[in-house]
Amino acid sequence: MSNLVIVSGDFSSGTTLLFTLFRKTGDFYCLYEPLHQNLLEYLIYPLRPDEHHPFVEPYFTEYKGFRDLPRLFKPEWATSRLYLPPEEEAADLYRYLSYLIGTAFGRQERVMLKENRFPFRLGWVRARFPAARIIHIYRDREDQWKSIVRRGQEYVGREDIGQNRPDFAGFNVGAWCDDLSGTFPELAELNFQNGHDRFAKLWELSYAEQRRYADVSVALHELTHDFEATCARISQCIAYELDAVRLKDVVVQPENRIKTAIGTLTLRRRVAQIVDRLGQRYARARLSARSAPRG
Repeated sequence: MSNLVIVSGDFSSGTTLLFTLFRKTGDFYCLYEPLHQNLLEYLIYPLRPDEHHPFVEPYFTEYKGFRDLPRLFKPEWATSRLYLPPEEEAADLYRYLSYLIGTAFGRQERVMLKENRFPFRLGWVRARFPAARIIHIYRDREDQWKSIVRRGQEYVGREDIGQNRPDFAGFNVGAWCDDLSGTFPELAELNFQNGHDRFAKLWELSYAEQRRYADVSVALHELTHDFEATCARISQCIAYELDAVRLKDVVVQPENRIKTAIGTLTLRRRVAQIVDRLGQRYARARLSARSAPRG
């Protein structure tokens, strides 16, 4: 599978930007976050593109027609068994990913899969898909923390979202640390007094794991501030020439993105939230009806 590219990175690290760049080439069949816990729901009612993701189109369009996906998918993959060593079997996960990748290759010559839930499974991914080229993207630790907190504050509309507690739930930081603490006891909640320090330890471990198994690691700052040179590094790694001149217009530097004032919602955003809540309720009802025993 030399034409398979896997993009791995933490939440709010730039993985969606890389996904968008590959999508814009037109030469890759791009699969977005196949382990997202709400994937089945989003295939019924699409997730609205996040304002923090410029130029992105609906995330999960490429999954249309993947008929066996609901049968193979398990939502618990998003938050449990986050660490998989290379020798672990995990036959159900391998079957699912092989189905997605194989179906994608049936539609296009090159495939790109982007997932934020691979960092501590990357050794397992490398062992199962040895010909894949793995791109790791990372963000400065403090910038990533500020982004995670800011996005949470914007979403709930208040300053305090529990970031000062060690069980901070933003982007599943606390839940990930709890799950991983069996393998990495230094992540246990009792070792920390606040959310930042626990996130910092998680960042360090995640960075080390991904650097260990990736074919190339790029910083988000490099991608947004030295685009041509970074594109050249990625192109060399995957043996495919990314057209930096054409793709550069997709890149927006994080500091230049419009920020939403915390606690303020425009009428348009309020209406969108109401519509989305109704859509999500409808999707959950559809999923419940599918899983109910037939009379």
